[in-house]
Amino acid sequence: MPSPTSSSSHRSRLPKREGIYLAREIIAASPDYSIRQSYYDSETGTPIHHDLFHLGKNPADFIVPVNECGYYVREDLIQAVEPFVEGDPEKILEELLRPFASREIRHNLDKFGGRGGQIRSPDLTEEEREAIASEIHIFDRRRLHYLWYGTVDQGRLFQMPPKLCRKLLGMSRDQKEQYFLIRERDLKFREIKEYLYTVFNLQQHFSESIARTMPQGLDREKMDEYFLRELCSLREDHSFWQGMGITTELPSYLVRYLVNYFDYDFGPSSTLNDYIRQFIDSRRQHRYPDSKSRMKVSEASTIFSENHEKMKNMSKSELTRLFRRKAKKMHPDAGGRHEDFLKLVEAYERLLRTK
Repeated sequence: MPSPTSSSSHRSRLPKREGIYLAREIIAASPDYSIRQSYYDSETGTPIHHDLFHLGKNPADFIVPVNECGYYVREDLIQAVEPFVEGDPEKILEELLRPFASREIRHNLDKFGGRGGQIRSPDLTEEEREAIASEIHIFDRRRLHYLWYGTVDQGRLFQMPPKLCRKLLGMSRDQKEQYFLIRERDLKFREIKEYLYTVFNLQQHFSESIARTMPQGLDREKMDEYFLRELCSLREDHSFWQGMGITTELPSYLVRYLVNYFDYDFGPSSTLNDYIRQFIDSRRQHRYPDSKSRMKVSEASTIFSENHEKMKNMSKSELTRLFRRKAKKMHPDAGGRHEDFLKLVEAYERLLRTK
């Protein structure tokens, strides 16, 4: 079967990309791998994908070690991919399967990598800028922005250098999701909920100023409702699923977000501490509580105006709900005093450590 090509004029002037990638799916609770290719549909000019070779459960079966310093890829896999690429198929496949080589081989190969220095990427062409504007969905932009900058505030989303979007050009929706699946593995557990809050743009539904910096202090039930609404909206967005179509079931790409959203919680309130540090910087006469002299649990209970025994028996989720109610009333935006709000935050952090 010949390699698909596009009749779209401006697509043909874009730099050649092979579009060969390793795809991972979960089938019957275990991973299943395939080699796929993205290409531009000749009629619509939309990036779509097709399967080239099914690897099965263990891609390492297609790696043949030479010694502890190298390996090569099985000939049947090379022959299956060769008609679809203009470059060296063996080199492309070796790079894709490298994570499945033995640790010793990868360690030895890493010794010889990266000696050429960093190569500066060329400036975007006008054709690339046009393609980025038409191909890169706002949801993809938000994911790139967070993964690159790690910030909740998306106010500067459209100031993000367009070059960061270049890597997604020519990728089908499937390949883009495989790309983000790999990148999201670098997120720490405490960042996952914050990442989902950001990329689904849940802050747009809240008028509180803390929505851009401190999502921990927002109404969690409303946040859950807005998340499900945005998830369903994305599932029905035809511009996002170009080349794939919309199904009645939730796509597996979004199932992972649904599971992770309700499986993980916001981590230790780094954004709360950022707010506190910002407050301290603007009012130097105030000092952040000394970590060596921790607030007593009894004092923390008093700040919450609750009985010490009741606070002791509270679950983590009950304490968090109580904190949100108090924070909403005591936050400076609601007319509260900065000093009282900081005390509340310190009390919450102290009680949270006992749960």
